[in-house]
Amino acid sequence: MKILTVEQMKTEERLSDEMGVTYQRLMENAGCAAAAFIRKTLSNVAGRNFMIFCGSGNNGGDGLVVARKLFEEGANVIVVLCGGIPRSNEAKYMYNCVIQAGITMLDFELDRKKVDEFLCGADIIIDALFGTGFSGEFRAPYDEIAEMINSDIAVKISLDIPSGVNAETGLCAENTIKANFTVAFEAAKPGHLLLPGKEFCGQTEVVDIGIPHEVRAQVSQNCFLTGEDMVFSSIRKRPRFSNKGTFGKLLCITGSSNFPGAAVLSALGAMKSGAGITTVATTEKVVSMIAARIPEATFLPLPENEDGTVSAYAKEKILPFLERVDAVLIGCGLGRGKDVGDLVEFVLENANCTVVIDADGLNCIPEKPEALKKAKQIPIITPHMGEMARFCKISIPETVEKRIEIASKTAKEFDSIVVLKDSTTVIAEPNGDIYFNSTGNPGLSKGGSGDCLAGIIASFAAQGYIETACAVCGVYLHGLAADKAAKELSEYGMLPSDIPDYLCKIFAEKGL
Repeated sequence: MKILTVEQMKTEERLSDEMGVTYQRLMENAGCAAAAFIRKTLSNVAGRNFMIFCGSGNNGGDGLVVARKLFEEGANVIVVLCGGIPRSNEAKYMYNCVIQAGITMLDFELDRKKVDEFLCGADIIIDALFGTGFSGEFRAPYDEIAEMINSDIAVKISLDIPSGVNAETGLCAENTIKANFTVAFEAAKPGHLLLPGKEFCGQTEVVDIGIPHEVRAQVSQNCFLTGEDMVFSSIRKRPRFSNKGTFGKLLCITGSSNFPGAAVLSALGAMKSGAGITTVATTEKVVSMIAARIPEATFLPLPENEDGTVSAYAKEKILPFLERVDAVLIGCGLGRGKDVGDLVEFVLENANCTVVIDADGLNCIPEKPEALKKAKQIPIITPHMGEMARFCKISIPETVEKRIEIASKTAKEFDSIVVLKDSTTVIAEPNGDIYFNSTGNPGLSKGGSGDCLAGIIASFAAQGYIETACAVCGVYLHGLAADKAAKELSEYGMLPSDIPDYLCKIFAEKGL
């Protein structure tokens, strides 16, 4: 799926206009493409009752084109102007075309009674109020209009994006239009993919609006939606002539007396996604607690502090492993002991391989963020929204609102891969590329899910995959396994410990 930010879309439109495919032509194309989608989806529009709510901007202009095209096909069409006569020259032109066609037009505020009457008989409502230009909350009368549309039982189709959804952030206003279908013009926008906006889009269909190929080539796409083909074309089959060393050595510095399960979950995630040798480095007490749960792992017992966390004195025991392993995972369940920060910095300075930093390993980074720059290979960090907010010293709401910008900026500044975990996980590369994950469900909203994910990502790193592939494939497969688990066990009942087993089923189905 092609994904463009709002600014990239504006750039494409501007360049297209400069090349002779004018804004007016693009508006006509967009409306025609939306009308064609509606005809295809509904099979027949003749005799159906349509109400098209048009704002005063260009999204309203798109709606006016749809009105004209559906009217030409024999549909009964009522246009409701919600902000008066359109403002832009292109939309005004479409407004005049609708008048010339003899289509009934109502002004929402002047003709309110008629709007109510026609709404009672509407089969399909088309939302052409705002499109991708919306942010914040509805002002009067749009708050009332949105509530009215949502309350009606008619099928609802939004043009470009449901009104009320911020196309950049996915954040939604109160009474955001709940569409059954969304016709996205030229490309999906981040708001189509990020929750909660995604939930309001219904089925999203991307349609071509005639942007010249030369323009598309000039505006580089840097946002991508992860999918099955992308992931499974990246995963290598295991060669017949191989041994455990072929698939890498992974060191997991995880667990503490309060969080021994994190060490188990991350190791299981790693081993069941293919790591050759997984060594769990944790306190002696934790080793004795978890060894029977993961007998296939090897162990490196480490000295502990009085609080049950790994001591900084463990550096001497860890150092020889850093020189010979293929990847390191640090942080899952380490606790917030006084020595965790020193250990993370020590590992980043001395590991000759990819380091994956999760959970408590991340919690100490805000005190010494420059430690990330000491890594010899591109590190992978896997914060959830709260950890990212602490890292950037901003609020969680601001982190959620600016997640793409923040993830991208952090990846570039610290030359790292950022896996920003949320209902839609965003993966950012230092070069500015962004990946939106397409799998997962609310059943993952349980303690331990992130530990399992970190183990999967680190496993791919140990097997020699490039850092971006480790993150993209790891996040996708983790979510896909969770989706399979939810179908059989329910989102309520599934556990993070179920995910590795369902991961095995996925590999088996794909013949891997």
